[in-house]
Amino acid sequence: MLDRTTRTDEGQDSGRPLTRQTFLREGASSLGLAAVASPLGARGLALARQARQLAHRPLDASRPVSLRFMIRGGVGYTAYFKAAGDAFRRQHPNVTISYEAPSDFNTKLKVEMAGGVPPDLAFIGDDVMFSFAARGALLDLAPFFARAGLKRADYWPAAIDPQYLGPHLFALPLDYGVYVMYYNKALFDRQHLSYPTDRWSWADWVQTARHLTIDRAGKRASEAGFQPAHVTQYAEDGQLPYWFLPVLRSYGGDWATSQLTQARLDTPVAVRTFQWIADVGNRYHTSISPKYPTSQSFALEQGNVAMHFDGTWQNSTYPHYPALKWDQGTIDIAPFPKGTASRGTGAEASGLAIPAAATAGNVPWAWAFIKYMATEPGQRLAFRYGVASVPNTRALAHELIPTLTQPRNSRIMLDLLPQATLPYWSEAISDADLEALLQNPWSPAPTLRDLYLGRTTAARALPQVNVSVQTLLDRDQQTAKRLGVTLHL
Repeated sequence: MLDRTTRTDEGQDSGRPLTRQTFLREGASSLGLAAVASPLGARGLALARQARQLAHRPLDASRPVSLRFMIRGGVGYTAYFKAAGDAFRRQHPNVTISYEAPSDFNTKLKVEMAGGVPPDLAFIGDDVMFSFAARGALLDLAPFFARAGLKRADYWPAAIDPQYLGPHLFALPLDYGVYVMYYNKALFDRQHLSYPTDRWSWADWVQTARHLTIDRAGKRASEAGFQPAHVTQYAEDGQLPYWFLPVLRSYGGDWATSQLTQARLDTPVAVRTFQWIADVGNRYHTSISPKYPTSQSFALEQGNVAMHFDGTWQNSTYPHYPALKWDQGTIDIAPFPKGTASRGTGAEASGLAIPAAATAGNVPWAWAFIKYMATEPGQRLAFRYGVASVPNTRALAHELIPTLTQPRNSRIMLDLLPQATLPYWSEAISDADLEALLQNPWSPAPTLRDLYLGRTTAARALPQVNVSVQTLLDRDQQTAKRLGVTLHL
């Protein structure tokens, strides 16, 4: 998270252009993005002036407007965006909206920005927003936000705070959700197992998971003769490495110090946590592991995975799979299990943003559509589609969540939110670089990859990974100093 620490008046903000060398690692120079400067440098001041001017421009309903909206997400998100567009157009019939859903969203957006033909608005992931914002590639929405009379205090902090870089607001949160464990009751029933509860520890999780992982001969992972290379049903789909931080925090650890000055992935608790995550796949055989490659596809929605860790925005996905019998309550949710220190949980939201180079005449209309989706009318609609599984304001969340009939244990969402922390990519400027380094078993960090392949131990791998993370934090601290902000968890 970033807080603004030095600010007099807006005209006095200064700072050299950023040289975030690894931004757009895929080819920043070839895309022409190296010229995009810090939002708090000269370009930042120009963008702020432009935003103030555009925020005061009235909507002109006498002219036809065509908005290009770059979207991403599953079938539920696509359905919601089109429903929201239809609702918006009923109020503004002069507006047409075209939707673009590229297979490689981030690369497509970078290319269009570099070419000077970006979409009018985009649904940007919270794991890359700082990367775009720190280069001045997004319009500052703070003047629009203020002019509309919206109040930061009305929003959940973990939803709105990551959309800010210092005083600049670069997106509005759309799909706030809290981390939970989805589980398939039918697979538990088949093995005569009790459902997860809020009292589960990670040890309880492993014990049950071993009864839910079954090979082609029908043997469980808890039984002698189990064949880990020939699994037909897994307890978990191999995503635990992605969710290492809630596990680590449940044991009292963290990935960095509170001010993000020192990486903490070489501590004993971090080493034990990462070794346990590797063991889940390679020793207990309860999760998909790269050590045992398979051509078979596994997923909760395919009926061959019993438990899946994710955010509650998956409420937008699972109803579209008839085999899951969502309406009958076959899929339910439980909190992440507890560690020895606490229960680790988190929450996050991706945001709706306007590229800085968007067509000026369309910006007021793009903002109007964003405001619709990110305020009460659009959030009510997004809740119905499972996209805003937690509406982004406290008042609306407390009104709507108790009305949910599925998942049946939805009440826990409101219980978990006060405990929720941000993911690491929403706490650091090097969001995408950190995620690429740490998020999955196929990490570009060779030592982590070797850990999940069972070729090395966490005691050997984590000190090397920590060095890579420290390099990113050192760079972030330099960037934060130029931006005039402080970093903290």
